[in-house]
Amino acid sequence: MAKALTLLRTIRNNWKKSLFGTAAFSYGILYGKEVYETEQLMQQYCKEAARYGDAPCPTNVKPRHVAVILNPAAKKRKAKKLFDKYCVPLLHLAGIAVTIIDIQSGSHARNTIINLETPMDAIIVAGGDGTLSDVVTGLIRKYEGNLQSVKQCPIGILPLGNTNTIASRFFREYTDLSDIRHIIDATMAIVKNKLKLIDALEIKVLEDDSEKPIKPIYAVGGIKWGAWSDTHARIDKYWYWSYLRKYAAYVFNGYKSDLNWKCNMTLKYTNPCKGCSHCYSKEIFSDQSANSNRRWWHAFLPKTRQFISDNHIDYSKVINEDCAIFHELSISTTELHIKTENVNSRSVPSLEVSLGPDNVGYISFVKEGWKQEKYDEPPVNPVLDAKYIELYPKQKDKNRTFYIDHEEYDLKPIQIRLLPQSITMFCPENSKDE
Repeated sequence: MAKALTLLRTIRNNWKKSLFGTAAFSYGILYGKEVYETEQLMQQYCKEAARYGDAPCPTNVKPRHVAVILNPAAKKRKAKKLFDKYCVPLLHLAGIAVTIIDIQSGSHARNTIINLETPMDAIIVAGGDGTLSDVVTGLIRKYEGNLQSVKQCPIGILPLGNTNTIASRFFREYTDLSDIRHIIDATMAIVKNKLKLIDALEIKVLEDDSEKPIKPIYAVGGIKWGAWSDTHARIDKYWYWSYLRKYAAYVFNGYKSDLNWKCNMTLKYTNPCKGCSHCYSKEIFSDQSANSNRRWWHAFLPKTRQFISDNHIDYSKVINEDCAIFHELSISTTELHIKTENVNSRSVPSLEVSLGPDNVGYISFVKEGWKQEKYDEPPVNPVLDAKYIELYPKQKDKNRTFYIDHEEYDLKPIQIRLLPQSITMFCPENSKDE
């Protein structure tokens, strides 16, 4: 009893040291527990990956070879470390040859894909939404828009970026070690060769007066424009607030005049269409695919037009009078989001156009911004679905920006075209959309 009283008296007289020691001891226990659970998890999946690597390979089939486009600046420059620790062991144990290519910028990623001459079974993106968009852009440009050829090259996304909207679309919810489990799930999807088709966007600049026309870019998530998007892009500037920087950004930017408080635009759009004679009249005739399968003697045969469709429907006999009819809206809002079906599922392939409030006060702006960061609920409401969009911003300020898959682009009139089921992605088993 005397020893216990002495101990309590010592703690009372040195309460600051005792408090610090208790906190350090508790952190050490939690950290040790996390390390142990991570090792056990990796051991489990390494055994599973090794079973694929130990399986006999037919003599006429080459081992899989993938190219990894790694953005070393992603995840606060932790992407390479995480990739080496959690992804590389699983890929090697599965017998997959890996070629790692470090990229320095978006244009570097696009040019790397375009100039990639070594045949690869897949392209793996070790980064975030921006790197994925650059890889998709490079891949479609490489095949000059021939989507049938693009589909033949699967793309894997390892969620190692600051934003992983598309990757998280497929993940299950976990109560512990969620980030690590998501990285492992994405890697095992590549090992197991689980594939899924997703939509893409083709974005062209309208009214391009430059001598060298701007090439289209391609995205898989969507486009954002507005005050909340501007603030979200500035979060890292408040790094000194640590984990509170997401909330501090809205507090300190809620009164800034350089935010896109007024997104004034003319929006022209066509309604979604499952497929009709107009949709598949000229654009979806697979001229390039047909040419790739032609032989020298085909030059002497009469040319035939054939509709190419995954479900073998002859869309030349489907009539939709509303297809390609443009509707026009004049819009003034604080936030605009245009998303693909990959983010919000639809029975008919479409783009979801969502708008924020016409006006917003400081308190509401901060409140909605915090809600967006905490629950991933953007301050917008869906207003219409579309297949084809032309967007004409009325602002002429060069400092205003669009955010396409979270990457900044100059605010210009753009044309947005939906490319349904055009990208083949590796998808984890038991994903959220199943």
